[in-house]
Amino acid sequence: MSRLAFALAVVTTTALAGCPELPPGDLTSPYYWSDYFLAKYERERAVGPLEPGPPPLAEPRAVLLITGVTISAEWFEPIIARLERDGFRPVVYEPPALLTGDLFEASADLDRVVEQVRRDSGQDKIDILAECTGGLIARHYVQSLGGAPKVSRLVTFVSPQHGLPKAPWAASIAGWPALDDLTPGSAFLAAVNDAPLPRDLPITSIYTCTDEYIQPYQTSIIPGATNIGLCDGTVKHFQTFWDPAVYRIMHGALVAPVPGDGTPPESSEAAEPEAGGCDAGGGAASWGVGVGVVAGWWRRRRRGRG
Repeated sequence: MSRLAFALAVVTTTALAGCPELPPGDLTSPYYWSDYFLAKYERERAVGPLEPGPPPLAEPRAVLLITGVTISAEWFEPIIARLERDGFRPVVYEPPALLTGDLFEASADLDRVVEQVRRDSGQDKIDILAECTGGLIARHYVQSLGGAPKVSRLVTFVSPQHGLPKAPWAASIAGWPALDDLTPGSAFLAAVNDAPLPRDLPITSIYTCTDEYIQPYQTSIIPGATNIGLCDGTVKHFQTFWDPAVYRIMHGALVAPVPGDGTPPESSEAAEPEAGGCDAGGGAASWGVGVGVVAGWWRRRRRGRG
């Protein structure tokens, strides 16, 4: 495998270990990598009969799903199936050029998308579930671009909130502006992490300590937010799209009560006495207790007890 191919594998936040010979094509195109890994994980992504889910929402609720760098909308199909089963109305947003362009511009573009979902759903506020770099543009949108009043909950997963040390090396080869923005010390990362979190908007970051490319895993921790680390066993980057246990953690964050609205949790799991994630950090607020309970459910499942 060429040095270029290996570098672009890092760019795509995916694993090339043991992969077959790469097909011909433009290795600097994000769509090349999207197609390659969609095919590589086709079996895992397949949506068949679903496991029983939590009680469905009493009232349907819109949730905007945002893809990350080189991630196309198809990746969300397993999550969409479960969200629909559980009473949500998911809408997927795939940013132009698979989010490889300027991240300041991508953050600003979110307002148009959020407004469209609000109009279509008839809701004043919507939820957001964002993967990888999609989580950073969503944070910048709600923290600094006026998006907070339009969003009820923001949940990110496998998201490098403080950047990636390997990003500048990959940027020198791929030339994607997003990689410059993901370089530690960039103006974009400063804008995201120096801004205060919205006061009444719950933000949750779900990450795995064994992610192949979002390393060090501490880059996903958001001070002041609810941080849930999946650190008991091995959880790979793309596994977060199809693993039903990871989905239940996402669901727990999406049904957690919002401060001040007096709404009880939708899921009966919130009544379970256990609390606390397996590597939770950053100062979880009181509304994060239900999320910690779901993280406890994850640990029991990994040990064969759930």
